[in-house]
Amino acid sequence: MPSNLAQYFDAVIPWGTRLAREMPLLEELAREAGREVLVPACGTGGHVVALAERGFNVLGFDADEAALDIARRKTEASASQISAAGGAAQLRQLRMEDAGSLGPVYNAAFCLGNALPGLSAPGQLLTALKGIAGALRPTGVFLTQNLNYDLRWRQKARWFPVLSGETAEEEVLLVKFADYEERFINFHAMYLARKKTGGKWESTVRTSRQLPLFASVLSSALQEAGFINLRLWGDYSRSPFDSEKSSDLLIAATRA
Repeated sequence: MPSNLAQYFDAVIPWGTRLAREMPLLEELAREAGREVLVPACGTGGHVVALAERGFNVLGFDADEAALDIARRKTEASASQISAAGGAAQLRQLRMEDAGSLGPVYNAAFCLGNALPGLSAPGQLLTALKGIAGALRPTGVFLTQNLNYDLRWRQKARWFPVLSGETAEEEVLLVKFADYEERFINFHAMYLARKKTGGKWESTVRTSRQLPLFASVLSSALQEAGFINLRLWGDYSRSPFDSEKSSDLLIAATRA
């Protein structure tokens, strides 16, 4: 992702609201599992910092160097809070498929923000899940949060709510829309930005191909990758997953 798009993405995410909703479950799972926490596809590092500030030793990794640059600035800005909590935050450029090279040393791994559907190349999803499994200790916990594609595939919604935010210099809008093929979803993110001092809106579109990760498909892939004891939830409050109603699909699993 180009650096300006990474900045724009970070600007439109309501991190305060998001972390208030997500962190109680993440912290509970991590405290039950152990202090060593892995965050695959960590993006701009919001979860890495939040977990480290709660005393966990966290490694966040992502394939996107521009996103990692923002994550590094966040960890540096929070260094005193992280140190006071007894935590640690590290960042690394790495693909999920290569996560097994980290060795079986982590107690928990959290892959959030609908990251897995973007692994659309043949065999890529399974290879990535095996990589994450290889980085976890036996009985380590893995949690992934994605959209409810059982519902999205039936509804085939094209347009989604507009997000807004700002960087130090620009106002930012994010317009999201999708096209549906026989087996994939083409997801388009159009960023609109203009200087706060005035000026014309300029647009940049980023398109990605997504797998419609139905609950049955993702569950099977997790089991094939070496995970057991799957628990399916519809939100971070651990409501039972309902393919007809839930907006999200969360799956918690244990490394066999």
